[in-house]
Amino acid sequence: MFTKLRQFLQRFHNDEQGAALVEIAIVTPLVFLLSAGVFEFSNIFNTRLLLEAGVEDAARYMARCSSDWDTCSVLATNLAVNGAVQGGSARVTGWTTGQVTISKAQSLQAIDSTTGTELYLSSTGTVIVVQVSAAYPYPTLGLWSYLGFGAVKLTVFHQERVLGW
Repeated sequence: MFTKLRQFLQRFHNDEQGAALVEIAIVTPLVFLLSAGVFEFSNIFNTRLLLEAGVEDAARYMARCSSDWDTCSVLATNLAVNGAVQGGSARVTGWTTGQVTISKAQSLQAIDSTTGTELYLSSTGTVIVVQVSAAYPYPTLGLWSYLGFGAVKLTVFHQERVLGW
């Protein structure tokens, strides 16, 4: 039986017909996985940029808001998520106002005491800074989740010096 198999395989020893088909059959799955990875990474990167833009907008709004803290934080949170102070449409699907955190850092030093570096231009020794952060669990990795990649959580953070209040 082995001699018949050997004779059968020797017929193909110097035959190059179909070599391109075999090469394509080997390379196609790898190219497909690479393409899926590029598309998924670009989608994750785009989502992170949208989250970052929302957090920056909210921090700038909070830094210049002239109303009370609670009113400003509700409006800024909506601005971060929906792109408008009232109404608007979601920047990122599934991103909610509950995932945005706004806090006020009281009495940050204008000058770093250890290095002497001026952190904020101020006539006083301290400044008030608003900090806006968000954590967004990326919903799915598509094809990459089948390869064992775990869940991705995107976090963004921005702070602005308060000019209002």
